[in-house]
Amino acid sequence: MPDAKLKFNDQEITLGDRIATLGRTPDNTVSFAGDSNVSRYHAEIERRADDFWLIDLDSSNGTKIGEKQIKGETLLADGDVIVLGGTSRVTFEIVKESNAPTVNATSSSAGNAAPTNNASAAQKQEAEIVKESEATSKAPKVLLIAGGLCGLAVICVFAAGLIYYVSGSSACAAKATITSPEPGETLTEATEIAVEIDNAECAERAVFLLDGVEFARATEKPFAATLDPKDFPDLADGVEHNLQIVLEDENGVKMVQPNSVPLAFETREIVKPTPEIVKTETAPTPKAIKGKQISLIDTQEMAKRLVKQFGGNFSYNVSNKQFLAEVQKYSAEYAQAEGYFDRAAQFKDSINVAYVTEQNLNAPLGFILAMSRSKFVLAKQGSEEGLWRMTGEFIAANNYNGVCGAETLSDASQNCAARSSALYLKAIVYGVFDGDQIYSAAAFGKSPQDAGAWKATLPANRADFWAAIKTAPEREQIARFFAAGIVAENPQKFGLKKDRALSELYRITMTQ
Repeated sequence: MPDAKLKFNDQEITLGDRIATLGRTPDNTVSFAGDSNVSRYHAEIERRADDFWLIDLDSSNGTKIGEKQIKGETLLADGDVIVLGGTSRVTFEIVKESNAPTVNATSSSAGNAAPTNNASAAQKQEAEIVKESEATSKAPKVLLIAGGLCGLAVICVFAAGLIYYVSGSSACAAKATITSPEPGETLTEATEIAVEIDNAECAERAVFLLDGVEFARATEKPFAATLDPKDFPDLADGVEHNLQIVLEDENGVKMVQPNSVPLAFETREIVKPTPEIVKTETAPTPKAIKGKQISLIDTQEMAKRLVKQFGGNFSYNVSNKQFLAEVQKYSAEYAQAEGYFDRAAQFKDSINVAYVTEQNLNAPLGFILAMSRSKFVLAKQGSEEGLWRMTGEFIAANNYNGVCGAETLSDASQNCAARSSALYLKAIVYGVFDGDQIYSAAAFGKSPQDAGAWKATLPANRADFWAAIKTAPEREQIARFFAAGIVAENPQKFGLKKDRALSELYRITMTQ
């Protein structure tokens, strides 16, 4: 049965039958501890019969074979170069089976046996010694010594192989899955970790890791542990941290489980300060103070829920602290847009028909973009008109006003503004960003040609908005889009007691 090996950073390991994990944390089979582009548990290689399969574990920056991006799993071929996160490389090679020299067992005389053409110099020398020894009276002694040395060599090789097997792989087929807490959950108090295990008989203990660092272990089945966020105050930073379990068999061989659970931590008590009464016109309003009390964790959770409204096969990372801080800053502004729901309700039919029925776009795109640009206030802003703040010159130059007839962008019905903006966004969403409606919102205001040129400056992996977008206007636009969306969907959290979730105006269109 063929074997395979991995070469990386001037190192080399043989795979055998084990599942090899590749990632940033030191408990991986292949670890790139200094490469931040590599995910904690980035990929794994699994043997299936005589084949080896590479499996990407939903890594943040992706996995390639050469220049080809892979999704899910793919069959490895001899000489494949695996690229993790675009920076770290691993070479996969099939171990060729050597052709051992053969001896003619049917010959009546051992002296007639000769080494094959492929024999090594050492093997030829040994054959000559054997041949010469038969012609001398000292043959028994020489053969006895040679046989003893060969036997000792065989024992050493067997022992080395046994040590490698015990330390590098396990016959135990136990699989563990963390069922609680759930992925994406925010922990505010001590939480019991619940685990389900298949083929648990051979698993002797479980080790629990947080961001690759052990914090608990269990030896009694079912394996369980307690995770208290108060023990990790430094992790209450607004980003997710990975919880993982590693099983060990009776020989102490570790079986890293590929699935991890991303969690957020909140250890701080949020105390609402009592504002001082200052008799001045510049004193902050209660709403502005309340908006600032929304934590980064809260902002992240609301952003996650907002992203789900857009569906599709796009993956977004809303854990970047700088991005969340910008969203948090702008949300205080939108938290003062009291009455937005009633204002938006007047244009419900116009937006749903233009965006969903006519242009096959997601309804949230039209509503949230209008909230971010005008807060559903119809008054002109310089030369910009309508809920989406477009100019008549722009829509005429790009022929988006052909659907308006005699109406204008400022008409009270907003039919022209809704249809023009939807027609324009369709050209951006499908003609430039391949269906990505959130990045299309960031490009709003650019012509399709300019949007295409801007897209060309972005990296292939655009999941992290703040890492992908380097220009200030587009950064502000994407942050405002999220800020408007989370305020409009969570009005009570921002002190807008009289408003309701904006999605009530388009929810029915999302189920059709």
